[in-house]
Amino acid sequence: MIAWEGEEILPLRITHVSCVVRRDSNCPGILLRDVISGEIRLSRSLQFLIIVLVLLAGCSKRHTNEPLPDQPPQTFLALVPDGALSRTVSQQHIHWWGVDPDGFVVGYYFSLDSLHWAYTTKTDSVFTFHLSRLDTTYSFFVSAVDNDGLRDPHPASLQYPIQNSPPSVAFLLNSTVPETTYTVASFQWLGTDVDGNETITDYFYALDDTTNPSRWKSLSGAANLVTLFKKDGLTEGDHVFYLKARDVAGAYSQTVRMPDSGKVWYVREPKGDFLIVRDYLLADFASTFYTQIFDTLMGGRLGSKDVIDIKKGSSSISKAKFVPPLINPTFTETLKLFKYVFWYGDNAPSLDIIQACLPGFKKAGGKVFLSTGFPRDISAQQGLGDSAPIDNVETIYFTTILLSRETILAVDPTYPTLVRDTLGDIYTYPRGILPKLDARVLYQMQPSARWSGQPIMGVKDADRPSFVLLAAILHRFGTPPDRVATLLRKVYKDEFGVQ
Repeated sequence: MIAWEGEEILPLRITHVSCVVRRDSNCPGILLRDVISGEIRLSRSLQFLIIVLVLLAGCSKRHTNEPLPDQPPQTFLALVPDGALSRTVSQQHIHWWGVDPDGFVVGYYFSLDSLHWAYTTKTDSVFTFHLSRLDTTYSFFVSAVDNDGLRDPHPASLQYPIQNSPPSVAFLLNSTVPETTYTVASFQWLGTDVDGNETITDYFYALDDTTNPSRWKSLSGAANLVTLFKKDGLTEGDHVFYLKARDVAGAYSQTVRMPDSGKVWYVREPKGDFLIVRDYLLADFASTFYTQIFDTLMGGRLGSKDVIDIKKGSSSISKAKFVPPLINPTFTETLKLFKYVFWYGDNAPSLDIIQACLPGFKKAGGKVFLSTGFPRDISAQQGLGDSAPIDNVETIYFTTILLSRETILAVDPTYPTLVRDTLGDIYTYPRGILPKLDARVLYQMQPSARWSGQPIMGVKDADRPSFVLLAAILHRFGTPPDRVATLLRKVYKDEFGVQ
C-alpha cells in the first residue's frame, strides 16, 4: 500500500471505463461513464493517477488498432453566387479546385450533363456553350480525384444562362472597291461572333436593292470572298454592294455596304475584245501614239478598245486608283473579259501585277504583247518566267542608255527592225532577256563596242504564240513610226490570229 504523507487512504473499486475518440485528433473526447468504489484502498492522488493511466492506455490501443478510413476529396468552383447568374456570352472561362483531408488531389472529371465525363489535370479552361436558339442554360459539373483514386461523390456544379450575341461583319481594309471597274468586282470581309466565329452559319449579300428579299443571295458561313460578274447584275452604271451575317441562333449582324454610305462605284462594260494596259508613269506621247495607231491598224479592227491605267494615282505605298486591291481574282478576271491585251510599261513595270494575273489570262486563252523596260536594280526572274517565254531577265544592264539611232535587229526577217528615236534620252538601263528553250527569238541588239555580244531583246512562246515580249519601250523605237505599226500588225494579225 502506497500513500503520501498526510493523505487520507480511501477504498476504490473500478468496474469499467469508457473512452470516445474523435477521428480528427488523438484522444480529445474522453467520457468517464462509471467509476464505482471498490475494495482498493488508495490515497486520492494515486486513485486519480491510476484512472488517468487506464484511460490513456485504452484510447491509445483503440486508435492503433482501428485506423481512419480514406476520405474522398472535396471540389469547389471559383464562382459560387448567392442567386442565379445573369445571362452572359457563350464562351466562359471556368476555374475550380479541390482539397483532400488525408492526401492530395491529382486531377478532375468535368461534365456538361453529369453523364459524360472527361478527365483533366488543369484547374481552369475556356468552354464554348454552343447555341441552338437565342437563349439556353447550361450546367457545368466538376469532381476532384485524390491520389488514392477516390472521387468526390458530390461534384461542384453551376448553371450558366447563356444569351446569344449577334455576329458582326466588316470589309477588310485592303478590299475597297475602286471608283470604276469593269463587269467584275470582288469583295472580302471578316465575320466575328463573341459566341464563337463558328456559330456564323450564313452570309447574305445584295446588289443595289436591299428591300426585295429575292435580291439577297446566300453564302456559306465559311466564306469570306465573293466575285460578281455581269450575270450577277454588274451592268453599266452605278452600284452598291451590301452584306450581312447570320448565326446559328438566327440572329443577324448589321448590314454593311461597299462603298461607304452615300457613295457608289461605277461599272463599265467592255467595248470589245481588245484591252490596252497602261503601265507607264512618264508624261510623254505614249498614250496618244498607241491610240492613233490602233485606231487605224488592220482597218480599225482594234479601234474599239478599252484602256486601264495601272499607274495613275500610284505611290510607293499604294496601288493606282483603278487597280483593284485583290489582283487575284479581280484583275485576272477583268483581263479575261478580253481576248487580246497590249501591255506597255516604262522602266519600272508592275512586275507583281504581271506575275499575278498573266498566267491565269493565258490559261483562259488570252493573248498578250508586253513591251517594257526594266528597272536599274532588278532581282533574277521577277516572276515573269511563269507566263512569259523567258527563264530570266539579265541581272546586269548591258549599257547605261541607248542612244539615238541605235538599232534592235529583227532575227525573224518577217519582223521590222526597230530604231531608237531622236527625242531625248529617256530609255535607260536596257537589259537583255534569257529565253526558254522552246521560245522563238525575235529581236537582239545590233553589234556595238559599247556592249558585249548581242543581247536578246524580243521573244515569242511558240510558232502559234500567246505571249510576245519586247524588252524595250516600243514607242521610243518608232523611226519611222510605221515600223511600230508593222510590228503590231505582225503580232496581232499573223501571230495572234486577230481577224
